[in-house]
Formats: sequence, structure tokens, C-alpha cells
Amino acid sequence: MLLTQALGRKVVGVDDASTLGTVSGFVVRPDEPQLAALRLRRPGGRGAVLPWARVRAVGADAVMAVAAPADAAEGTEKAEGPALSKHAVKHGEVLGKRVLTDRGDEVGEATDAEFDPESGALLTVLVGEQALDAGRMTGLGSYALVLHAGGTSSDADTAWAGAGEG
Repeated sequence: MLLTQALGRKVVGVDDASTLGTVSGFVVRPDEPQLAALRLRRPGGRGAVLPWARVRAVGADAVMAVAAPADAAEGTEKAEGPALSKHAVKHGEVLGKRVLTDRGDEVGEATDAEFDPESGALLTVLVGEQALDAGRMTGLGSYALVLHAGGTSSDADTAWAGAGEG
């Protein structure tokens, strides 16, 4: 499934079918690469971060998730599993991010990414017509998403390894 296909989907609580919000973005862990959380727009326009560990299913019409515990303070949820830094939450978005190789070559802009809706694993990053292996991610920050340039001879690697030259 593509990230852009999940944008705008309603997020529904599995316990009571309450509306938790709509998907407005994503937080990606580049070291995995994995969706760490969904950004939500809650009723009333407030933003929230829903840890991926609480997502139970991503369906055609909605995302099913476990709601935050009643005693959790607004906006203070912590992701289950490895902790996310404030930097990761703030800058962990892939869509629209500049894509560079670890050699400093410009690849382009991330227009989309494919993820596994069951595990949240990021599979590919789309830069224009190119589908680049997300397993090559080495970093993600405020400025860019960085991919290992690698040394394989696949068509995709050949197509983007020289991006920015000439």
C-alpha cells in the first residue's frame, strides 16, 4: 500500500468504534525502515501521534487501532517499542522530502512510499517513476532522506546512482 493511499483515512478504535481521527502523516524510523507512528488530525483539528504498535489493521476504508489509555495526557503518548526522539517525531516524514545518496548525490524528491499494511515495514521509496529499496535508508532528518548508494547492478540502482552527475 502507498502512504498517499492511507492519507485521509479514518482511524477507528477497535474497542468501541469511536473515531480517533484521520491519518494526516507518518513518522518513519529509518534504521528499520518502519512506520513508527501515524500522525492524526483529531476532531476539532488537534494533532496527535498514534504509535504503530497500536495499529491493528489498515483496511480499504479505515485504520483500526487501540485508543490511548484513559489516563494518558493529551499529546503525551509514548510509542511502544524503541522510543522516538522529539526530532524523529518532528522530522520523520518521508513524503516531500529531498532524497540524497550517502555519497551526496541528489536523487530527487520522495513522492510516495510503499509500506506493508500488516507490519508497517517500509518497502520502497518512490522518487518520480523510480521505486528505490527502503532498506537502503541510512538517515532521515529535517533536510533529507539519505539512501546508501550501494554497489549492486540492478536497473534502479544504476538509474539513481548517477543522479546529480552532469
